[in-house]
Amino acid sequence: MNSEIARLRQSPTAAWAGPLLLFMGIMIASSFFKVETAGAVWWRRHPEQWAYPLQVAACAAWMWFFRQHYRLDPLRRPHALLATTLGIVGIALWILPGWLHHRGLVPEIKWLGCTERMEGFDPSLWKENPSAWWAALALRFARMVLIVPLVEEFFWRGFLWRTVADSDRDFQTLPHGLRNARAFWVTAAMIVLAHGAADRVAAFLWALLIGWLYLHTKSVRACILMHAVANLVLGIYVMLTGQWGYW
Repeated sequence: MNSEIARLRQSPTAAWAGPLLLFMGIMIASSFFKVETAGAVWWRRHPEQWAYPLQVAACAAWMWFFRQHYRLDPLRRPHALLATTLGIVGIALWILPGWLHHRGLVPEIKWLGCTERMEGFDPSLWKENPSAWWAALALRFARMVLIVPLVEEFFWRGFLWRTVADSDRDFQTLPHGLRNARAFWVTAAMIVLAHGAADRVAAFLWALLIGWLYLHTKSVRACILMHAVANLVLGIYVMLTGQWGYW
Protein backbone atom coordinates (compact mmCIF):
# COMPACT_ATOMS: atom_id res chain seq x y z
CA MET A 1 0.00 0.00 0.00
CA ASN A 2 2.77 2.45 0.91
CA SER A 3 4.54 1.77 -2.39
CA GLU A 4 1.31 2.39 -4.34
CA ILE A 5 0.80 5.70 -2.52
CA ALA A 6 4.41 6.65 -3.23
CA ARG A 7 3.95 5.89 -6.95
CA LEU A 8 0.75 7.92 -7.05
CA ARG A 9 2.53 10.82 -5.41
CA GLN A 10 5.08 10.85 -8.23
CA SER A 11 2.40 11.24 -10.91
CA PRO A 12 2.41 14.73 -12.49
CA THR A 13 -0.96 14.04 -14.10
CA ALA A 14 -2.54 13.27 -10.73
CA ALA A 15 -0.95 16.43 -9.32
CA TRP A 16 -2.02 18.89 -12.02
CA ALA A 17 -5.26 17.36 -13.35
CA GLY A 18 -6.42 15.51 -10.24
CA PRO A 19 -7.66 18.48 -8.18
CA LEU A 20 -10.18 19.61 -10.81
CA LEU A 21 -11.35 16.05 -11.46
CA LEU A 22 -11.87 15.57 -7.71
CA PHE A 23 -13.64 18.93 -7.50
CA MET A 24 -16.03 18.01 -10.32
CA GLY A 25 -16.53 14.50 -9.01
CA ILE A 26 -17.77 15.79 -5.65
CA MET A 27 -20.13 18.22 -7.37
CA ILE A 28 -21.56 15.52 -9.64
CA ALA A 29 -21.93 13.05 -6.75
CA SER A 30 -23.76 15.63 -4.63
CA SER A 31 -26.34 16.16 -7.38
CA PHE A 32 -27.64 12.62 -6.81
CA PHE A 33 -28.69 13.61 -3.29
CA LYS A 34 -30.78 16.59 -4.38
CA VAL A 35 -34.56 16.42 -3.97
CA GLU A 36 -37.15 19.16 -4.44
CA THR A 37 -39.64 17.77 -1.93
CA ALA A 38 -40.87 20.40 0.53
CA GLY A 39 -39.90 19.52 4.07
CA ALA A 40 -36.92 17.36 3.05
CA VAL A 41 -33.85 17.63 5.27
CA TRP A 42 -31.51 20.49 4.33
CA TRP A 43 -28.70 18.27 3.11
CA ARG A 44 -31.05 16.72 0.52
CA ARG A 45 -32.70 19.95 -0.64
CA HIS A 46 -29.45 21.93 -0.66
CA PRO A 47 -26.57 19.47 -1.19
CA GLU A 48 -24.30 22.33 -2.27
CA GLN A 49 -24.29 23.45 1.37
CA TRP A 50 -22.18 20.40 2.28
CA ALA A 51 -20.60 19.67 -1.11
CA TYR A 52 -18.83 23.04 -1.29
CA PRO A 53 -17.10 22.68 2.10
CA LEU A 54 -16.20 19.11 1.14
CA GLN A 55 -14.61 20.39 -2.08
CA VAL A 56 -12.55 22.88 -0.07
CA ALA A 57 -11.25 20.23 2.34
CA ALA A 58 -10.72 17.44 -0.20
CA CYS A 59 -9.02 19.57 -2.88
CA ALA A 60 -6.82 21.35 -0.34
CA ALA A 61 -5.70 17.97 1.01
CA TRP A 62 -5.06 16.66 -2.53
CA MET A 63 -2.93 19.64 -3.49
CA TRP A 64 -0.99 19.46 -0.22
CA PHE A 65 -0.28 15.78 -0.87
CA PHE A 66 1.11 16.61 -4.36
CA ARG A 67 2.76 19.89 -3.38
CA GLN A 68 6.20 18.75 -4.58
CA HIS A 69 4.98 19.10 -8.21
CA TYR A 70 3.98 22.76 -8.00
CA ARG A 71 7.32 24.44 -8.58
CA LEU A 72 6.16 27.87 -9.70
CA ASP A 73 8.35 30.90 -10.28
CA PRO A 74 7.85 33.91 -7.98
CA LEU A 75 5.32 36.44 -9.25
CA ARG A 76 6.90 39.71 -10.35
CA ARG A 77 5.21 42.93 -9.21
CA PRO A 78 4.33 44.19 -12.73
CA HIS A 79 2.78 40.84 -13.51
CA ALA A 80 0.83 40.92 -10.24
CA LEU A 81 -0.55 44.36 -11.07
CA LEU A 82 -1.47 43.22 -14.58
CA ALA A 83 -3.16 40.08 -13.26
CA THR A 84 -5.14 42.10 -10.71
CA THR A 85 -6.28 44.57 -13.36
CA LEU A 86 -7.29 41.86 -15.80
CA GLY A 87 -9.14 40.02 -13.04
CA ILE A 88 -11.30 43.09 -12.41
CA VAL A 89 -11.81 43.75 -16.13
CA GLY A 90 -12.57 40.10 -16.83
CA ILE A 91 -15.21 39.74 -14.13
CA ALA A 92 -16.79 43.07 -15.13
CA LEU A 93 -17.21 41.69 -18.64
CA TRP A 94 -18.59 38.47 -17.13
CA ILE A 95 -21.23 40.30 -15.09
CA LEU A 96 -22.15 42.95 -17.68
CA PRO A 97 -24.52 40.91 -19.92
CA GLY A 98 -26.49 39.65 -16.93
CA TRP A 99 -26.57 43.12 -15.39
CA LEU A 100 -27.94 44.60 -18.61
CA HIS A 101 -30.51 41.81 -18.84
CA HIS A 102 -31.52 42.15 -15.17
CA ARG A 103 -32.17 45.89 -15.59
CA GLY A 104 -33.88 45.49 -18.96
CA LEU A 105 -31.52 47.98 -20.59
CA VAL A 106 -30.75 45.84 -23.65
CA PRO A 107 -33.63 43.38 -24.23
CA GLU A 108 -31.87 41.84 -27.21
CA ILE A 109 -29.09 40.55 -24.97
CA LYS A 110 -31.34 37.65 -23.96
CA TRP A 111 -30.22 35.99 -27.18
CA LEU A 112 -26.84 35.47 -25.52
CA GLY A 113 -28.56 33.13 -23.08
CA CYS A 114 -28.80 35.64 -20.22
CA THR A 115 -31.23 34.67 -17.47
CA GLU A 116 -32.10 35.80 -13.97
CA ARG A 117 -29.36 34.58 -11.65
CA MET A 118 -31.29 34.30 -8.39
CA GLU A 119 -30.99 30.53 -7.82
CA GLY A 120 -27.77 29.18 -6.31
CA PHE A 121 -25.81 28.85 -3.10
CA ASP A 122 -27.77 31.03 -0.67
CA PRO A 123 -26.19 31.49 2.79
CA SER A 124 -29.46 32.92 4.11
CA LEU A 125 -30.50 29.29 4.64
CA TRP A 126 -28.63 29.70 7.94
CA LYS A 127 -30.01 33.13 8.87
CA GLU A 128 -31.41 31.77 12.14
CA ASN A 129 -27.96 30.52 13.15
CA PRO A 130 -25.30 33.26 12.92
CA SER A 131 -22.40 30.86 13.53
CA ALA A 132 -23.52 28.57 10.71
CA TRP A 133 -24.14 31.60 8.45
CA TRP A 134 -20.62 32.93 8.93
CA ALA A 135 -19.10 29.46 8.55
CA ALA A 136 -21.02 28.81 5.31
CA LEU A 137 -20.03 32.22 3.94
CA ALA A 138 -16.36 31.84 4.90
CA LEU A 139 -16.14 28.41 3.27
CA ARG A 140 -17.96 29.70 0.18
CA PHE A 141 -15.40 32.46 -0.25
CA ALA A 142 -12.54 30.06 0.50
CA ARG A 143 -13.84 27.83 -2.28
CA MET A 144 -14.15 30.56 -4.90
CA VAL A 145 -11.12 32.70 -4.00
CA LEU A 146 -8.60 30.00 -3.01
CA ILE A 147 -9.61 26.54 -4.19
CA VAL A 148 -11.25 27.29 -7.57
CA PRO A 149 -8.36 29.43 -8.91
CA LEU A 150 -5.83 26.79 -7.90
CA VAL A 151 -7.61 23.69 -9.20
CA GLU A 152 -8.70 25.33 -12.45
CA GLU A 153 -5.41 27.00 -13.29
CA PHE A 154 -3.43 23.87 -12.41
CA PHE A 155 -5.64 22.02 -14.88
CA TRP A 156 -6.16 24.56 -17.69
CA ARG A 157 -2.73 26.15 -17.75
CA GLY A 158 -0.56 23.67 -15.88
CA PHE A 159 -1.85 20.45 -17.45
CA LEU A 160 -4.10 20.90 -20.51
CA TRP A 161 -2.22 23.73 -22.23
CA ARG A 162 1.13 21.95 -22.05
CA THR A 163 -0.35 18.56 -22.95
CA VAL A 164 -2.03 19.93 -26.08
CA ALA A 165 1.04 21.97 -27.05
CA ASP A 166 3.18 18.82 -27.34
CA SER A 167 1.44 15.53 -26.64
CA ASP A 168 4.60 13.54 -27.45
CA ARG A 169 6.49 14.86 -24.43
CA ASP A 170 5.92 14.74 -20.69
CA PHE A 171 3.91 17.92 -20.17
CA GLN A 172 5.74 18.71 -16.92
CA THR A 173 9.02 19.08 -18.82
CA LEU A 174 7.56 21.86 -20.98
CA PRO A 175 7.87 25.52 -19.93
CA HIS A 176 4.85 27.53 -18.83
CA GLY A 177 3.40 30.04 -21.28
CA LEU A 178 4.55 28.06 -24.30
CA ARG A 179 3.39 29.86 -27.45
CA ASN A 180 1.18 27.41 -29.27
CA ALA A 181 -2.00 28.36 -31.15
CA ARG A 182 -3.55 24.91 -30.77
CA ALA A 183 -3.06 24.96 -26.99
CA PHE A 184 -4.51 28.48 -26.77
CA TRP A 185 -7.69 27.70 -28.70
CA VAL A 186 -8.30 24.19 -27.36
CA THR A 187 -7.99 25.46 -23.79
CA ALA A 188 -10.29 28.38 -24.55
CA ALA A 189 -12.86 26.06 -26.14
CA MET A 190 -12.79 23.68 -23.18
CA ILE A 191 -13.29 26.55 -20.73
CA VAL A 192 -16.33 27.71 -22.72
CA LEU A 193 -17.80 24.19 -22.82
CA ALA A 194 -17.29 23.79 -19.07
CA HIS A 195 -19.78 26.62 -18.42
CA GLY A 196 -23.51 26.86 -18.89
CA ALA A 197 -25.18 28.67 -21.79
CA ALA A 198 -25.71 31.86 -19.79
CA ASP A 199 -21.96 32.21 -19.22
CA ARG A 200 -20.46 31.00 -22.47
CA VAL A 201 -19.90 34.38 -24.12
CA ALA A 202 -18.36 35.69 -20.92
CA ALA A 203 -16.29 32.50 -20.56
CA PHE A 204 -14.93 32.97 -24.08
CA LEU A 205 -13.83 36.55 -23.36
CA TRP A 206 -12.36 35.40 -20.05
CA ALA A 207 -10.43 32.60 -21.76
CA LEU A 208 -8.94 35.07 -24.22
CA LEU A 209 -7.84 37.45 -21.46
CA ILE A 210 -6.33 34.85 -19.17
CA GLY A 211 -4.76 33.00 -22.10
CA TRP A 212 -3.05 36.22 -23.17
CA LEU A 213 -1.88 36.80 -19.58
CA TYR A 214 -0.37 33.30 -19.49
CA LEU A 215 1.48 33.92 -22.75
CA HIS A 216 2.66 37.36 -21.67
CA THR A 217 3.83 36.45 -18.15
CA LYS A 218 4.58 32.74 -18.64
CA SER A 219 3.30 32.41 -15.10
CA VAL A 220 0.66 30.11 -13.61
CA ARG A 221 0.85 32.25 -10.47
CA ALA A 222 -0.32 35.28 -12.48
CA CYS A 223 -3.30 33.30 -13.79
CA ILE A 224 -4.15 32.11 -10.28
CA LEU A 225 -4.03 35.69 -9.00
CA MET A 226 -6.21 36.96 -11.87
CA HIS A 227 -8.73 34.22 -11.18
CA ALA A 228 -8.72 34.85 -7.42
CA VAL A 229 -9.23 38.61 -7.81
CA ALA A 230 -12.08 38.06 -10.27
CA ASN A 231 -13.80 35.57 -7.99
CA LEU A 232 -13.42 37.83 -4.96
CA VAL A 233 -15.05 40.72 -6.83
CA LEU A 234 -17.79 38.38 -8.07
CA GLY A 235 -18.43 37.13 -4.53
CA ILE A 236 -18.82 40.68 -3.25
CA TYR A 237 -21.17 41.48 -6.14
CA VAL A 238 -23.29 38.43 -5.37
CA MET A 239 -23.55 39.34 -1.70
CA LEU A 240 -24.62 42.88 -2.58
CA THR A 241 -27.21 41.88 -5.20
CA GLY A 242 -28.43 38.46 -4.05
CA GLN A 243 -27.82 37.00 -7.53
CA TRP A 244 -26.78 33.66 -6.10
CA GLY A 245 -26.65 31.99 -9.51
CA TYR A 246 -23.36 33.70 -10.34
CA TRP A 247 -21.37 31.67 -7.85
